[in-house]
Amino acid sequence: MKALPWNLRLFIIVSSVFALGHFGYAFLLLKAKDIGLADHRAILLYVFFYVIYTICSIPSGTLSDKIGRKPVLIIGYSIFAITSFGLIFTSSTYVLLMFFGTYGIFFAMIDGAQRAFAVDLAPPHLKATALGTFHTAIGLVALPGGFIAGLLWDNINPETTFIYGLVLTIASIALFTFVRPEKQGPALNANSSHGG
Repeated sequence: MKALPWNLRLFIIVSSVFALGHFGYAFLLLKAKDIGLADHRAILLYVFFYVIYTICSIPSGTLSDKIGRKPVLIIGYSIFAITSFGLIFTSSTYVLLMFFGTYGIFFAMIDGAQRAFAVDLAPPHLKATALGTFHTAIGLVALPGGFIAGLLWDNINPETTFIYGLVLTIASIALFTFVRPEKQGPALNANSSHGG
């Protein structure tokens, strides 16, 4: 971490805070069960999420090449925040279907863009180190994050899980405002759009 630029380290912190609160799609399936959907209907919602994710992945990557990784990531985080907020109150199958769709859009927007942004912010000789550090940080918080989300679901109520995700997402967006979007040095200009 000490070898990486401060701006990149800050982005890794932002991504880690977000990952700590990012409940997986399994919690959307649990929400579907919670409002009374049968197993086969819940699985269809998962298929819908994955179709939306697949359709949106390439356009999201193209958008991040055109307007920059940071705006796309902030939009993606914001969509996750809206999804989390909506899931707190959702009790309708049709509304839940909409949030499975927004979750797919969110996931498509951040999935490749986060990795690409980590590479963009790294100096040329530390790109692999930057990517490895990014994935290590995300991996280290993913397990406790999922554990906390599950504890909140089981020991308080399902809504608390989504509140937890919402609060950490808002914190991530606030921290993100301090991350500078510029690349590290002219050597990246020719290849920056291929970071994903």
